[in-house]
Formats: sequence, structure tokens, C-alpha cells
Amino acid sequence: MAGPLIEKLSLLEQRATAWAAFWIAYFVACQIISDDRRFEVLVPLSWVAFYGIPACLYAAWLWKSRRRSAEKTGLREAMATVRPGWLFPRIDVYLEGDYKLLQTRRSLRIAPRFDGLEKVPVFIGGEETDMIVIFPRGRFSKDTLYTVPVKEIEPDTA
Repeated sequence: MAGPLIEKLSLLEQRATAWAAFWIAYFVACQIISDDRRFEVLVPLSWVAFYGIPACLYAAWLWKSRRRSAEKTGLREAMATVRPGWLFPRIDVYLEGDYKLLQTRRSLRIAPRFDGLEKVPVFIGGEETDMIVIFPRGRFSKDTLYTVPVKEIEPDTA
């Protein structure tokens, strides 16, 4: 079961790369037609695309790194509790005989939507800053899985 789940991470990488290609094409098209006065409004929008290109390429690189890390360690079954938090919530993960405190990473795939979930079965993979948590229900369908990028942090001492 773990192998196919890890391979699905390549879809996130491919999506980010496809968005980068879209932004490149959009930027080029806007520059080509920007001389026409009817399309002057596209010039400022083309600069949005200009900044979207490196952002999407960086996201693709991060997902590739996370996939490689998960392939290296494999996926482990665990129970997770998502602590309340808006931007980067923390996730308590209970493995068999082990505990990890994880913090979500900057991504469009976020965990605040899982606030309040306690002891939900998840898969975790990777190590250090290139980790993932796979939740059992997706954004639009409860029958799909939802992957969230995380990094391991030191447990709270207070």
C-alpha cells in the first residue's frame, strides 16, 4: 500500500511543474500582445506570472525532495492529532512506541482544515524537513487521501 501512495506524490510535483509551464506561456503571450492598446491591462498581470514561475518551480522541487525522502524511509502508520492553529498548525503524531511533533510547512496543501481531529489514522513518511503526513480524507471527497508537507520539530517542553 505504501508504494502507490508515495508514487502519488509525483502528481503534486507534476502539477507544480505544469503550473510553471502555464505561467511561462502566459507571460510570453502577454509580452507578445502587450503592444496592442486593447490588451494593455495584461502587462501588469504578466508580472504576476513572472513571479509565479519561480514559485511553481520551487514547489515542484520541494515535492520531489519530499517524495525522495518518503521513498527512502517508507510510510509508517500512525495516529495524529492536529493542534489548533491558522497558518502552521502542529501535529502530534503517535507511532508505535514513539512520538513526533510535526509542524506544517508553507504550501497550498494545508492542515488547518483538520483542526480538532484527534487520534486519526495517518501515514507519515520522510525525515527532518522533508516529511509528509497523509490524512485519510481529501479536500473534496472523503474517499481520497490528502497529503500535507511537514517538518519535525522539538516537542514542547512547557
